[in-house]
Amino acid sequence: MKVSPTVDVVTEINNDRILVVENSEIYSKLIKNSLANIFAGEIDTANSFDRVKELVELYGDRYFLSLLNMSVEGAPSGEAVEYVCSRKIPSLVFTSNTDAEFIKKIRSYGVIDYIFKENVANLKVMTGLVKRLSRNRYSTALIVDDNQINRLQINALLSKYLFNTIIAENGQEALEILNDNPNVDLLITDYMMPVMDGFELIKKVREHQDSKELAIIGISANSEGTLASNFMRFGADDFVTKPFGQEEFCTRVSICMDKRDLLQDLSKSATTDFLTGLSNRRYFLDKAVSTHASFKRQQLDLSCVMLDIDHFKNVNDTYGHDAGDQVLVEVSRVLKERIRDTDLLARFGGEEFCLLAVNAERGEAHQFFEEIRKLVSSISFEINGKTFSVTISMGVCDQSLDTLDQMILAADRALYQAKNAGRNRIEFAR
Repeated sequence: MKVSPTVDVVTEINNDRILVVENSEIYSKLIKNSLANIFAGEIDTANSFDRVKELVELYGDRYFLSLLNMSVEGAPSGEAVEYVCSRKIPSLVFTSNTDAEFIKKIRSYGVIDYIFKENVANLKVMTGLVKRLSRNRYSTALIVDDNQINRLQINALLSKYLFNTIIAENGQEALEILNDNPNVDLLITDYMMPVMDGFELIKKVREHQDSKELAIIGISANSEGTLASNFMRFGADDFVTKPFGQEEFCTRVSICMDKRDLLQDLSKSATTDFLTGLSNRRYFLDKAVSTHASFKRQQLDLSCVMLDIDHFKNVNDTYGHDAGDQVLVEVSRVLKERIRDTDLLARFGGEEFCLLAVNAERGEAHQFFEEIRKLVSSISFEINGKTFSVTISMGVCDQSLDTLDQMILAADRALYQAKNAGRNRIEFAR
């Protein structure tokens, strides 16, 4: 979705194909195989200009990207590149020619970038760039500059690299936009601006968002030696001096966004169970302690539930560990879909889960837990032609005890009682 302070334009992202134009059958297969590891959509290949035109007529509006050789059968001098670009399909060009005039010719077609076709190792460069461009489609950049020409130049570059963009003229306007658009991924800000300068903007933004949430690049035509270091000191991830070239600017943007993605991935791996996608025990306890303290102060209802899949070892022994993983994933999906946004849910380990149900009256909470138990027992699994189902036992502490640890311990004891009483049931701590 492209947005500006004055105009809203909604563009649904439905481009789910990539076009590869390459005259070498071996290289074409290598490209397709490499792309298949990072792109879930369809990958079409063409080795002639006629085939290119045929595919573009069929799927032109569904290509998010094309990767083009400058020379293919029927188009020896870039005619295929010119044709694809004329159809407004974002494009990357393969070339083994490093001549400056030739690169200038490639640029003249309006392509995003070019990739040197030297050896197989360059496929890694290609896949990295394609992956970045694919993510950019879902990323929003906020451009903050009081100079209209600068804003338009940066907007053109970021749009070319498939970013959605928002424009602001000063720091105060940028703060208001960020407040209305919390999912902005990249902030590019000038230094000298009226109302609020770039330093003040970055300081205020970093009070609420760190580098894994928002990448920041400072820009300025000022050549003062300490400017770049001051930008960094206040929280920018990088700095670019104006005027800048397309390659330098877009490379720095890509590096900053890659860094942000890496920080997010590391944060996710530290807080998320890799198999089920639920929060892990450590993250749950960090969040739940503060939630418990807050709700106790306000004297609001809070229930802690320990949940365990019955006879899970038998599933692994009978059907294999892959089947056990499938059960964990499916049970987690049902739990995730049923709980409310305000609830906290985690995989505690093995086949055990913990749920903190917040602000639910006791009568409603009891019905809620019973619905979860029935939903899990209704799931059907089929492994190697054999069908089976699983059940869960639940221990619930719906009393507001002094600490979270006490509530978890009480719920765990109730779970033990549910197991001893025959499983597939709910027991409440008393």
